[in-house]
Amino acid sequence: MRKSKLVSYALVLAMTASSLVGFTANADAAKKAAPKLSAKTKSVSVGGKFTVKVKKTTGVKKIAKVTWKSSAKKVAAVKKSGALKAKVTAKKAGKAKITAKVKYTLKSGKSLSKKLKCAVTVTAAATTVSPTAPVTSVAPTAAPTVAPTTAPSSAPTAEATATPVRTAKPTPTPYVLPEESLKENADFNVGTVISYDKKNSIFDKNFTKLAAQQFDIVTCENEMKGYSLLDTSASQAAEDGMPVCQFERADEMVQWAKDNGLKVRGHVLIWEQSMSDSFFYVGYDTDKELVDAETLKARMQSYCKQVVTHFEEKFPGTVICWDVVNEAINADEKAEKDPTTGLYLNNTGKFYQILGGEYIKYAFQYAKEAVAAAKAINPDSDISLYYNDFNTFEGVKTDRILALIDYLNKDEKLLDCMGMEGYVLTYWPNAKDVQNAMTKFANKNVKVGINELTVRLNKACASKSEDGVTDADITAHATKYEDMFKAYTAFNKAKPGVLTNVSIWGLIDRPDLVNEADKADDVRDYDYDVYGTNSGLFSDDYREKDAFNKVIQVLKDAK
Repeated sequence: MRKSKLVSYALVLAMTASSLVGFTANADAAKKAAPKLSAKTKSVSVGGKFTVKVKKTTGVKKIAKVTWKSSAKKVAAVKKSGALKAKVTAKKAGKAKITAKVKYTLKSGKSLSKKLKCAVTVTAAATTVSPTAPVTSVAPTAAPTVAPTTAPSSAPTAEATATPVRTAKPTPTPYVLPEESLKENADFNVGTVISYDKKNSIFDKNFTKLAAQQFDIVTCENEMKGYSLLDTSASQAAEDGMPVCQFERADEMVQWAKDNGLKVRGHVLIWEQSMSDSFFYVGYDTDKELVDAETLKARMQSYCKQVVTHFEEKFPGTVICWDVVNEAINADEKAEKDPTTGLYLNNTGKFYQILGGEYIKYAFQYAKEAVAAAKAINPDSDISLYYNDFNTFEGVKTDRILALIDYLNKDEKLLDCMGMEGYVLTYWPNAKDVQNAMTKFANKNVKVGINELTVRLNKACASKSEDGVTDADITAHATKYEDMFKAYTAFNKAKPGVLTNVSIWGLIDRPDLVNEADKADDVRDYDYDVYGTNSGLFSDDYREKDAFNKVIQVLKDAK
């Protein structure tokens, strides 16, 4: 009996130990899978700024929400600047901890929460000391002599003091605009992207002069997206429960466009990745449950109407189109059809979670209602509605987008234009494939716009090897721009009036991003991947490159 008990105890202990080992292993695995911050410590002087980013690890399926906080706002202030990023501004000397509270889901399906911290040391700003005047050494005086009995006939002449000569600062070379203009040579609108606080900013005089000379239309990179426009606090206080918007930055940018004779592409109304997470929750509070279908539809309808009519009322005729839905199609060959719509859709977002695949049709219906309301404000209003997506020239995705167009326009025409993003490499895709896809979309009785064109050329994607940018790559870069515009002009000649615009996303080189090239993909700045170091039609000081000259020649040849 005693022996039996001992054996039982041994088995229990073994099982317990095994459980503990398993628990520890699981805990270690969860720890390894947890998101991380791009920096755990940071030192910055007063007035300096830096960006900190939450990084997904291989074990993380989705990051649902990130909340940022500073332990000492007067030392280092933190402000959210994207879904996973925040900008930290150093206010005064001292120490602060920046905390990111992250809610995420593992690939196993388990939902977790974790606080990530970055210790910030803010040092006093270096002070510039004015150079002191050189001290002239005085020779020792000889032994004193007896003063003369008669006064000198004249007062002694003071020794002349040399006046220091200031070296004049060199006069900077004034920026001279190119002689040729893209918009003057194109038979369709040519556009670019503008930002509020990046290098392509409306506050950069050289950039704005170039943009006004070269383009007919501009797209605000982030300032017309949901997370920029939705005022969560005001929405929480709204008696009717409908969203409340803030338009200050967007208004400033649209005003700049209007003042310079440029039209604006609205980007984007309904997109999971650009909508503030609070939009989907009861009371606009992410600690509460998700809203029901009818509430979300009412919010979508109100939001679309507010946004579209605001810009039409304040800037009549300036915002001429809107991307209604962005990047909704799933091109994975293993993806399953949405049972309601028969479409292949990305189904992980909250629009889909609450409304199913029909959210896309609701979005376009509400956008069309908003366009009608805008026309009531301005009878001359003529706003087009786009669906926008990437890799639209790849066979499977092309076919699935064609099915989306059929779905949206079956009973009434909700979709006016197909927006084709244009993130290409020097060796991919074949320009002819892009032209063929454009033709297929046009055959569905919709117009076509190239909305985000950049030929990416940086260390990570300069060539099929990872050797970095070479002279051959730069030549290939110019040739690729040439080939793409040959495809656009050929399409425009075959189907006059169907091509609405070609908008350049990577307008200028960004050598300031070169340090990002050496970082891992999951911590690299978004700008590096989009703009690259050498991706532009223009250099970083806005001088035309071979790529620009080749595009100009293609446009001239197409006349």
